[in-house]
Amino acid sequence: MSQNFGMQADEILGKIYDKKLYVRLLRYLKPYLGWVGFAVVLLTISACLEIYMPLLTKNAMDNHIVSDKRILTLNTDEYAHFEAMQKMSRFKTYQVAEKNYIVLTTKNSRFIPKEDMALYEENKLISKDKYVFIESNDDINSILSEYQDEVIKLEQGLIAVPSSILAKLNIDDKLVVRKDSMNKIVLYGLAFLIFTLIKAVIQFLQLVITTIFSQKATNDLRSDLFHHLQKLPVSFFDKNPVGRLVTRTTNDVRALDEMLSDGVLTIIQDAAMVIAIIVLMLFLHWRLALVSFIVLPFVIQLIRVYKNKTRVTYREVRKRLAAVNATLAEHISGMKIIQIFNQSKNKRQEFADTNQSYFSESMRQLKLFAMFRPTIRMGRQVAIAIVLWYAGGQILQNTLTIGVFMAFMTYLEKLYDPISEFSEKFNILQGAMAGAERIFDLMDYEEADYREDAEIINGIDGDIEFKNLYLSYVLRKNEEDYKDEDFVLKNISFKVKAGEKIALVGHTGSGKTSIVNLILGMYPYQKGEILIDNKPLEQYRLEDLRSRIGMVQQDVFLFSGTIRDNIALNNHKITDEEIERICEYVNVMPFIKKMKDGFDEPVMERGSTLSVGQRQLISFARVLAYDPSIFILDEATANIDTETEILIQDALQKLMEKRTSLIIAHRLSTIQHVDRILVLHKGEIVEEGSHQELLKKEGLYYDLYRLQYA
Repeated sequence: MSQNFGMQADEILGKIYDKKLYVRLLRYLKPYLGWVGFAVVLLTISACLEIYMPLLTKNAMDNHIVSDKRILTLNTDEYAHFEAMQKMSRFKTYQVAEKNYIVLTTKNSRFIPKEDMALYEENKLISKDKYVFIESNDDINSILSEYQDEVIKLEQGLIAVPSSILAKLNIDDKLVVRKDSMNKIVLYGLAFLIFTLIKAVIQFLQLVITTIFSQKATNDLRSDLFHHLQKLPVSFFDKNPVGRLVTRTTNDVRALDEMLSDGVLTIIQDAAMVIAIIVLMLFLHWRLALVSFIVLPFVIQLIRVYKNKTRVTYREVRKRLAAVNATLAEHISGMKIIQIFNQSKNKRQEFADTNQSYFSESMRQLKLFAMFRPTIRMGRQVAIAIVLWYAGGQILQNTLTIGVFMAFMTYLEKLYDPISEFSEKFNILQGAMAGAERIFDLMDYEEADYREDAEIINGIDGDIEFKNLYLSYVLRKNEEDYKDEDFVLKNISFKVKAGEKIALVGHTGSGKTSIVNLILGMYPYQKGEILIDNKPLEQYRLEDLRSRIGMVQQDVFLFSGTIRDNIALNNHKITDEEIERICEYVNVMPFIKKMKDGFDEPVMERGSTLSVGQRQLISFARVLAYDPSIFILDEATANIDTETEILIQDALQKLMEKRTSLIIAHRLSTIQHVDRILVLHKGEIVEEGSHQELLKKEGLYYDLYRLQYA
């Protein structure tokens, strides 16, 4: 299990292409596989249209705009020889009287041996001109009447007209003669337009569907991550800054969302497109295809270099971003202290250093990207230049049509577009994988044992017993590895009866708060035993245990919302009438009535608009609303005015009535009424008794009392 979340460490050293990461990510896509499959189908259709559309242009150009057809005229003997040497299914032939007309195109001419072609050319058996094949009618025959000697009549109504003759016609006559081709060009144009519209609709649907399932998957991931954070032990949050954890649940999850919505599927589509285009180019003209691929090996090598360099850079960017967020969260939370102690300049410089580190690493990443994409574009331009040079010669030699050349130029653009965009997609993929490493490293952190399988209890009486308990916040592998100085609590033993009121006093660091944290199951202890109602703490579900314990801390935490929300804490079983009754009981109503909106008065973050005393009174009402069996008060009567303290003391007496109560306090005047006082010193109980009994002993408690009242 990974445990990399140290206060100063934020570096993950695993492989960026970890199959386990992909498997764990796919688990979040599993509920939406139907959507994913639909998106893949749409991507496939879009890719097919993208590939097929240049073929429409090629066919329109070669078949109806610029003819590449020449005619080889052979007599019977010559035709017999030709037929014996060739596979005739490759050639369209016409027999008129004693002559055999064979239609030669740039495609089928390649199958005729060069020496035969040279012989045909020498004997003038191959037309120098290129022919257009037209279905004739009276209007066409009338226009071409003066060129009857040059026009070849092939079949009933079918004639072959030299391109040179068509060039001599005026525009009106040309439109009549080429009417059939014009109509078909219109059909090609309409088909192209329809395919474009269909592709646009498909891409729209694909984008919407991809966004839907990616948002759903990342929503599930974010919820699971927050749920996991809620179950992590308190010790985890002691060691990790809030900003870093916020980065995990926001920036890193957002990076995964980008990958799912604009990364994985489009990369798969682009890869399929590249393969399909390469195959199609080889099929159209393999020699020209091989020439156009000359630059590809260099591009592939560039991608490999870029990939290796950005892998490290992306991790560093993520790490430094987490540091920026952590610094911001800490400094904003402590802004009052910064201003009181005039530390603005120092803290500004501290943040500037952290921010500069992030900026420098981001610039390094930007430079890599800035070098990569222009280089890819340059490779594409070089490939286009090579194709222009080679294809131009092939067209002049009648071995390549203009339609094929145009298709190649389009395919070349489509071939390099995904490669060029790969840099952006790779950035998304790198960022997502770097984020996934950190997210799943956090999710692999061991949760606190909530003991969900333990027996469910409906309530507890409130008996508490500590037996020879030792606690260390330093975790060692083996029990014998612990040293005496590791323990903050040593051989703690005491018993509290149900309904008894106990106070814990001692110098700072003596272990008072550690004791109450153990009762709540916040930290694991190393030795000894804790019993609640004569039952080991480990046999209780933490949810049940904490639901029966109410705690008020000195630094009361209030959530953003209303006063009502902070008392009920989203427990809809607590009615407004109960809240009002509780607030009257614990002296909260006097100041609530002064509020403009009463219980609906907005509470800012951490209750910053309320006084310390008001926050503590609200926390008393919150505890009483849940009617706990055990009540813990952690120095909650410090730092308040006398009037508010009177209200709090009255509320405190009401809260402790018929409840097991543990009170931590430095102000000894607030605990003189308790049943017993435990005096702690350096993690050990050194004295025990009532207020008067301890004063008579003239021990540590006596010294503490004299310090406060001498």
